[in-house]
Amino acid sequence: MKRQIAALAVALFLSGSWITLSEAKDRLVIGYTSASGVFAGLWIAHEAKLFDKYNIDSHLVLIASGSLMVQSMLGGDLPISAAAGSASVDASLAGADMTMFGALVRVPAFYIMALPEIKSIEDLRGKIVGVTRFGSSTDFTMRYVLRKHGLEPVRDVTLIQTGDLFAAAAMLRTKAIVAAPFSSPTNLRAEEAGARVLMNMGKAGVYFPHDAFMARRAFLSANEDLVRRFLKAYSEAVYKLHADPEGSRRAIKKYVRTDDARTIDAVYQYAVDYIDKIPYNTREGIQEVLNLTAPRNPKAKDAKPESFYDDRFVKELDASGFYKQLWGK
Repeated sequence: MKRQIAALAVALFLSGSWITLSEAKDRLVIGYTSASGVFAGLWIAHEAKLFDKYNIDSHLVLIASGSLMVQSMLGGDLPISAAAGSASVDASLAGADMTMFGALVRVPAFYIMALPEIKSIEDLRGKIVGVTRFGSSTDFTMRYVLRKHGLEPVRDVTLIQTGDLFAAAAMLRTKAIVAAPFSSPTNLRAEEAGARVLMNMGKAGVYFPHDAFMARRAFLSANEDLVRRFLKAYSEAVYKLHADPEGSRRAIKKYVRTDDARTIDAVYQYAVDYIDKIPYNTREGIQEVLNLTAPRNPKAKDAKPESFYDDRFVKELDASGFYKQLWGK
C-alpha cells in the first residue's frame, strides 16, 4: 500500500501537479486579453484565493489579442480563456473545436468617445474613426452605431485599426482619428485628449458577447467537475466585487498597475456597471456576431447561434440554487 502511495506521489510530481493530504489541486492556466475592468472577476477570484477554495491552482496569463488567444487554446497551451466572443465564433466557423461556456459581459461595454467638434454620431460622416482590430468588439460596436444612425462603414466613415485602446487615445490627441469606442481605464486617457462621451453602449439596447469564457468542447467534456468549480469561484468573485469594494480595488490596482485613485475608482465602477452577475450567454448576442461576420464569411449566414455556446454548467448552478444563495434572489 505504501509503495502504491509513493508511486502515485512521484507520478503527480512528474506531471507538475500539486498534492495535499486531502485532495490534489487542478492546475489551470486562464487567459485574458487586457487590463480592462471586465476581467475584474478573474483578478478577484485569484487574489482572494477563491480558486484555491475550489481546489484550483490558478495562473492568469495576459495575451493581448483574441486571435492569439484562440491559437494558444487550439495548440493545447491554454485550456480556458476570457476574450471577445467574436473570436470564438470566428474560430468555430473555421472548423475549430471551440465554444463559449459563460459570459463576462453580454453587452458592448464601451463608451463611444469623440473630439469636441463631433456633436453627434451623424457628424462622423466623412471622418476617420478608430477600432482596435477589424472583427473585434470595438469594430462591431463602431459599425453597429454607424449603421444605427444611417452611416455605412467604409463608404461614409473610414475605419482604421489602432492596435489597442491606449493607442486610440493617443491618436485622438493628435487628431489622427476623431472618435473610437473606449472601456475603462482608457476612457480617462481619451478624456485627457479632449474627447467626450457620445454614447454609452451599455444603454443602447443591444446584446453582444463583449467577453466570454471559452474552451475547446473536448476540454469541457473531459473536465466537467473542474469547469463547475471554476464557474463557482468566478461567480463568488463577482459577488465579492459588489460586497467588498476595498478588497476589489486592491485586486484592480495590481492588475491595472497603477496607484492613481481616480483610475482605480473608474475601473471599479466600470466593472460593477458591466460585469454580469450570472454568466449566461445570449442567443441575441451571438446572432449579432453572425450578422456582422456574414459579409466576410458566408458560413455565418445560415449558422445557428445555439451551436456556438454551451450554457449547461451555468444552468446547473442556477437550478441548484447557487446564484440565489449568492445574491439572495
